[in-house]
Amino acid sequence: MPRLIAPLAVAAALLAGSAAAQSWCGNDRLNTAEQMICADEILGRLDGELNALWRDRGGDRAAQTAWLQRRNACGSDIFCIEDAYRDRIAQLTATAPRPAAAPLRPWCTAARLNPTEQTICAEPRLADMDAALVAVYGAARADDADREQVAWLRGTRDSCGRDEICIGNAYLRRIIDLGRRLRESGR
Repeated sequence: MPRLIAPLAVAAALLAGSAAAQSWCGNDRLNTAEQMICADEILGRLDGELNALWRDRGGDRAAQTAWLQRRNACGSDIFCIEDAYRDRIAQLTATAPRPAAAPLRPWCTAARLNPTEQTICAEPRLADMDAALVAVYGAARADDADREQVAWLRGTRDSCGRDEICIGNAYLRRIIDLGRRLRESGR
């Protein structure tokens, strides 16, 4: 089990950014979802973003209260909480004009993407995992003709179709495997 800690820490570090602790996190009467938000950098940043949007748009209190009930029902499930935040942020920004966004990964502009690649290009968390894999894979192999990597891409990753959880798990297992190889090779 100790062998998994280093690759998981690397993957987590690549996905995390700077801390965004909320002022209310010092309250000793936080519910479980609020405790998770205060403990997780990504959720903290999303909370700050949502609060700024809600204040700027003169938010609808009834809609926000209903959303808070949805978020709090997630309990300690950070993925459920994150999805609730992203959905609410999308609702609040739906009326605002959006600037053209840069593709999440350089290859996302390719003319023909399979369903798995389309899902990765639409989901920032999966695009981040793809970037992490590229970093670990480059350090481990750096060989474009690597049959094992091509087999993983076409056989394991692409077999997930549009299933985000399956894709994320495939990436995490591959990052861990390549991290183990790096560690064992002394790199």
